[in-house]
Amino acid sequence: MSGTIRIDPRDFIMGPYLRCPKCGAEKLGVLNVSGTKCNRRCRACLHNETAYLPEIRKKIVYIDQFAFSNIMKLLSPDVKGHERTASEPFWKELFETLSVVHHLQLVVCPDSREHEHESLTSPFYKSLKRTYEHFSGGVSFYDADAIRRLQVARLTQRWLNKEDVGFDFDPEEIADGKLHEWSGRIFITVDGVLPGMAEELRRVRRTGQQGMQKVFARWQREKKSFKEVFEIEKSAYCQNLISMYQAECERRVQMLALALLGQLPSLNDFLPSPTRYMVMNLQQIFERAVGKEHSAATMSEFLRSGAINEAPFNIIDAAMYASLAMKAAAGQKEVPNQGTFTDVNLVSTLLPYCDAMFMDNGCRALWQDIPKEHKLPFPCAVFSPNTGGDFIRHLKEIRDSASSEHLRLVAEVYGPDPLKPQKSIYGVGRKPAAEP
Repeated sequence: MSGTIRIDPRDFIMGPYLRCPKCGAEKLGVLNVSGTKCNRRCRACLHNETAYLPEIRKKIVYIDQFAFSNIMKLLSPDVKGHERTASEPFWKELFETLSVVHHLQLVVCPDSREHEHESLTSPFYKSLKRTYEHFSGGVSFYDADAIRRLQVARLTQRWLNKEDVGFDFDPEEIADGKLHEWSGRIFITVDGVLPGMAEELRRVRRTGQQGMQKVFARWQREKKSFKEVFEIEKSAYCQNLISMYQAECERRVQMLALALLGQLPSLNDFLPSPTRYMVMNLQQIFERAVGKEHSAATMSEFLRSGAINEAPFNIIDAAMYASLAMKAAAGQKEVPNQGTFTDVNLVSTLLPYCDAMFMDNGCRALWQDIPKEHKLPFPCAVFSPNTGGDFIRHLKEIRDSASSEHLRLVAEVYGPDPLKPQKSIYGVGRKPAAEP
């Protein structure tokens, strides 16, 4: 067997094809699309030319993992759950409508660390990954902890400058990849799964669920108002940050002592936690601003001021947990599931940067049930299966906003019939149900 792979430059040239101005053959295809440029090459004579495309602004739409899971099942007849999903017309309509607005370059659905983590604990990891990456086009949101550090850094700088706190929530600040550019025809994706990672994710979820059960039971007993819980949750962030950092410092001293005795901790024990990264980031900000000699005192003053509690992620987080506390006080018996903590974590960091979010019914209820007098000023439209029809109409309104000239360009770059829905996703539904 030969170990040589032969690649012809023509292999990367795709349709639609135009007439080549050099040789006259109708073989001038698309070589690549990047930014606002479409590079073409002739399959016959290899003539190159570049067409410039207009700048575009896409709607940022976050789709929760459970929706991508249902789309994957819809397209995979051999996967457990296919028949149930296929029997619900909504998922087919969602897939087809979302595929059209995505193809029209009107919507981008960045993936997230949560997509990756939830896929890792599924037996269909590869199919799920292929599904959410199809709609993200390789564009990813930063993880929640990185977004928190960014917001706290912005807030800290404003505090140092004695400026009013303000955020413009530009989604490009928290995205790896360009959001508002014409999508490439090819993107490369890789897997980087560490041994034991799925088991660790399950352990963390179980621990979070146990903590949520205790807090929910306390809310059931105390029956506090939304405002009371909101203020408690909001003001707790700074103290929790300090307490967790102190506990980690003590734990690292203990680990060092054990290491000297030959008892080596695990790699996870050695790696800095999100809490440690946050504190280290704050230390660097204050050292640059006031010098190392005065940084500790200034940072202490900042933390005592409570300004850090005004970070947008903390306000959203507190409001959603206060909404959940109201349900507990009103007599809800069902304890939130393992996904609740993940959902609140995701919404609190990503919602201000999105034009729309599609989440599960329980998470949307937490957001929608925030009392009117406490509603938060974020314009993101929030949908769930209970309002699935509204979400489809929202996407169709975006679709119908495309001009005839825009449709012509899409057809010229990506192929004819730009309004025709997709029926499949490459690499999904072509393998047996169980994947390694």
